[in-house]
Amino acid sequence: MGGFSDNDLMKIKLEGYSKEQSYFYETLLKAKEKDIDLSIKIEKFLSLIQNFRDKKEYLPLDELIWQIYLDTGYYNYVSLMPNGNLRQANLKVLFEKAKDYETASFKGLFNFINFIDKLKTNNQDMDSAKIIGENEDVVRIMSIHKSKGLEFPVVFLCGTGKKFNLMDLNDNLLLHQDIGIGPKYIDYERKIEYNTLAKTAIGYRTRKETIAEEMRILYVALTRAKEKLFITGLSKDFEKEAKKKKDLLEIYGGKTINCNIIKNYKSYLDWLELVYLKNETNIKDIVALQVYQKEDLLKHLKIEDTNQKEDHLKFKDKLNDTQNEKIKQLLNWNYENILATKIEAKSSVTKIKEMENENILFEEKVDNKIESLQKPKFLSDDIKITKARIGTLMHLCIQKLDEKLEYDYKEVSNIIDKLVECSIITKKEAEAIDREKLLAYTKSDLFMSLKNAKEIHKEEPFYMNIKVNEIYKENIEENILVQGVIDLYYIDEKDNIILVDYKTDYVKKDEQELVDKYKKQLEIYADALESALGKKVYKTYIYSVYLGKSIEMH
Repeated sequence: MGGFSDNDLMKIKLEGYSKEQSYFYETLLKAKEKDIDLSIKIEKFLSLIQNFRDKKEYLPLDELIWQIYLDTGYYNYVSLMPNGNLRQANLKVLFEKAKDYETASFKGLFNFINFIDKLKTNNQDMDSAKIIGENEDVVRIMSIHKSKGLEFPVVFLCGTGKKFNLMDLNDNLLLHQDIGIGPKYIDYERKIEYNTLAKTAIGYRTRKETIAEEMRILYVALTRAKEKLFITGLSKDFEKEAKKKKDLLEIYGGKTINCNIIKNYKSYLDWLELVYLKNETNIKDIVALQVYQKEDLLKHLKIEDTNQKEDHLKFKDKLNDTQNEKIKQLLNWNYENILATKIEAKSSVTKIKEMENENILFEEKVDNKIESLQKPKFLSDDIKITKARIGTLMHLCIQKLDEKLEYDYKEVSNIIDKLVECSIITKKEAEAIDREKLLAYTKSDLFMSLKNAKEIHKEEPFYMNIKVNEIYKENIEENILVQGVIDLYYIDEKDNIILVDYKTDYVKKDEQELVDKYKKQLEIYADALESALGKKVYKTYIYSVYLGKSIEMH
């Protein structure tokens, strides 16, 4: 849209390269001042943006979007790209969505962008545009409602034997926009219930309106075909039902079908049969009625029905060995990469560590089901402070320590008390924090080395893609997005990267127990750091709060 080449964009991006993250718009302004060659393009692009900002104040959102399409030429540009028709159709969908959005209570570009962001956050998306035209040579399957306003050369109207849904009339309470409320009367003393006059009246009116609506829907279905219309429906005993319909038509007589007969039937097939039987002699040239029995269908399938009770779908014996084998292969087909379909797209370092330590197989993990739901914490009478929670509290306190200061017991306690005052932790949680071990950390070699560090980074979140076969030892060429938080890494005086992870675990034997347990976790942290910083991690440590010492990983 701005007419920038790839090299231009790279130059602009490099202007914002620093320790602090810059927005692209800020780097654009910097590049305008520093690069003479780019300044003309940037000035033109900024004036275009300002023009849109001005129009935003008075144009509706959908008109603004269309104006952007026209002024930038983007709508025509995408038509020259692969799948250009689909791309243009998607731009139209965005335009229509913006138009619909403004009819709601929220308005404006800012709110619309927030709406789109929420869709992305919740892993939702707007439907892609449909670019198949009305006259395309394809088979369409749609409901009668969807077909309204459309026409096709040949139409199949199927399932006409299905009864209308009148179940709502059986509800205990009926509502009607004109008549009002129609409840059932319940006599608790006599333990009986029956319909009130209001409910009967509403039921009668609703049934009449439903039948009228079904007639309108049937009219839509019958008028979609240009050349041919095929209508199919199932009937338990056509001859018997047809005779009954003929008798009713003769009894009521008249040139048209009596409305009482129509009300008595509850399917499209019944109505169509009534019309056919009433006008049988007049419509033979335009309508052909074909009745197929079960035996006719079996002959069409070239299957002999020697026993009426035998399931006619079981025709395995009628096929040769080659056909049987082919059917067996089709029915028993398994997707060769079935494990790939069960992979979670996102995982955490903690979850991977747990699977590594407990030797949980991949298939056991993905097929594992929750047997019961735990009681929510806010409903518990007594909230217990678990070991995991204590570990989190210790991490929080360590994070609040200033490595440039000296601490004694009183100052450590003050930090904890301040967390309570700010309602970050409760008094009960504060009592569970081991102040002595926290103080011991401030006297450790690690804490002393942090005083001389050039840079200190705490609680750094990260995301990275990891191969599935590196985690689950399965032969699957897929990636998992792994998230985690690095407790601490710092740059020492020699510009080396030191990675540290705090652990509050109780250690039974020796420090090797911690090393074995968290080796995989620390490896992932190191890979993430090296990938982000483009430099090798010099040393990796576990600081054991329980042992009060740093343990170097090898």
